[in-house]
Amino acid sequence: MITNQLFRDCLKQVSAQTRNRFDFIFSVAEKIVAVMEKKGINNALLAHKMNVSESTVSKWLTGRYDFSLSQLIRLSEVLGEPLVEVKN
Repeated sequence: MITNQLFRDCLKQVSAQTRNRFDFIFSVAEKIVAVMEKKGINNALLAHKMNVSESTVSKWLTGRYDFSLSQLIRLSEVLGEPLVEVKN
């Protein structure tokens, strides 16, 4: 959930498409954080397992990253849980 009120106010002024994009990215970030907390994984460990920098993990966890499908799949594999549900 986006808790920054200024950011929420700004989102109200953008197109529905842009808002949906941000909602998706933040939802994924929140899911990653929840799984990491549940499994006791910190940023450094996730960065090591994903072979990326800790600053990249930080961008993932704060919603400042546009995930590719390959990255989402790899993150799901490393965390051992699905991050995104695809509906038909």
